[in-house]
Amino acid sequence: KDTNGSQEDFMNYMMAILPKMGGFLLLVLIGFTASRTGIIKKEAMPSISGFLLRIALPALTIGLILENQTTFQTMTQYGKMVLSQILMYFVMAAGGILGSHICHLKGTTANVHCGCSVGGNYGFLVIPLIMTLFGDQGGNVYIPICSVIDTTLVWTLGVTLFTNGTGLKENSWKKIIMNPIFLSILLGLCLTSFHISVPDIILSTIGSVGNTCYSWGLVYLGCSLGFMKLTNIFKYKSILVLLFTKSFALPLIIYFISRHFLSEIESMILMLICAAPAMTTSSMIAEQYNLDGEYASTAVVTTTLLCMLIIPLLFCLISL
Repeated sequence: KDTNGSQEDFMNYMMAILPKMGGFLLLVLIGFTASRTGIIKKEAMPSISGFLLRIALPALTIGLILENQTTFQTMTQYGKMVLSQILMYFVMAAGGILGSHICHLKGTTANVHCGCSVGGNYGFLVIPLIMTLFGDQGGNVYIPICSVIDTTLVWTLGVTLFTNGTGLKENSWKKIIMNPIFLSILLGLCLTSFHISVPDIILSTIGSVGNTCYSWGLVYLGCSLGFMKLTNIFKYKSILVLLFTKSFALPLIIYFISRHFLSEIESMILMLICAAPAMTTSSMIAEQYNLDGEYASTAVVTTTLLCMLIIPLLFCLISL
């Protein structure tokens, strides 16, 4: 590979990501301020989340599939990327299990630690970053493909880690099949694969609704932080271990290994997915299964806040 060209590309990514992360932080602060001042009530959070997860993100996914004309056939062309992402989730799970043993965590706290190691905030953070950094280079085509893997692994491997040893069972496959994003991917692939035309008025509407994910996803994150106890950030030292393994060490390892058999863009997308902060639904899962809810909330807060510094740092390190 051309070393000078690669360094120039990395510098371009750094120039793009630093102001973008600053913009992300401002949107998070807007949400944080709105929640702290009472402009957005805590009771409204389920409605906002429901709109984003059930309407906006599926609209974005369908729009990207139609825009890139991704079909069932073209998805098979990304077999190496799909397999690599699947393996990555098991590596992340292993990192979570190792971290819980190192920190001597027990019971439901260990479960939450391991579960948070797998589930990342793909929808509200990774997708906007992929669109910003790699959209001009065709990177958007990976969004629906990676969404399928993320949804599947989070609701199978992730939920298994959350509920391990609790005696509780969850119909994970039903969660996957009925997931709005999964259904939107299936619908979009059917439309493109069978060459079903969609009127322009519908396409433009889908695009407008999908684009709300960019800002409202981050505003929602800020609101979530505003309703959480920030004083707990320094309470659990084991969350710093989670932060180091999931958001820093493993993303670098995955990038440097995967770049030997994947393209640079694919390797960086895997790095971003791995480095994503713990998904906000971790707290909901913890409450649903009577796990350590406070630990889950603290993990979400800590990884979300510090990812604003860690992700630019990762791009800086791989550009050296």
